[in-house]
Amino acid sequence: MSSGVAVDPACNEMWEDFHLGKVNKRRVITFRINDEFNSIIPDTDKWQLPLTKSGEDGIEETKEIIQQVKQLIADELGDDNVPNLPRWFIMYFDYKMESDGRLTGKELMVKWCPEQSKVKSKMTFASSAKGLNDSLNGFNSLVVQIDELEGIDDLLPKFQKGLLK
Repeated sequence: MSSGVAVDPACNEMWEDFHLGKVNKRRVITFRINDEFNSIIPDTDKWQLPLTKSGEDGIEETKEIIQQVKQLIADELGDDNVPNLPRWFIMYFDYKMESDGRLTGKELMVKWCPEQSKVKSKMTFASSAKGLNDSLNGFNSLVVQIDELEGIDDLLPKFQKGLLK
């Protein structure tokens, strides 16, 4: 909470369900700063994407989910009536390592902060990221910053090549 922005307890509950596998039903969970800029909250249901397959089938689902995330972002970027909000996505990737063909999976936090966001949103987002990470019990996932929509396409290939660990 270094920015003075509190983290809603619902964020940690969602993270624990996602991470500890109690629910095992989400491939993506998403958080954002509320409209008053005083709390980090879980985003609306459309930003919480399901996990329905794992293993080999999970690889295809991972690819589909990446495209769904891109579409959600693109829809928001293309709508002048919707603010372009920075968000934190925590995603679970199923993938095969190119080096040995081993099937594996990883959690990754994407800090999405589009250039089109208002300055106050960007500043609050940047100064609140550490507070969110610290408040999520047991959080130690890899964190990457992405500001361009095309950057999301690079995530899965980087995992497969062993460039993200």
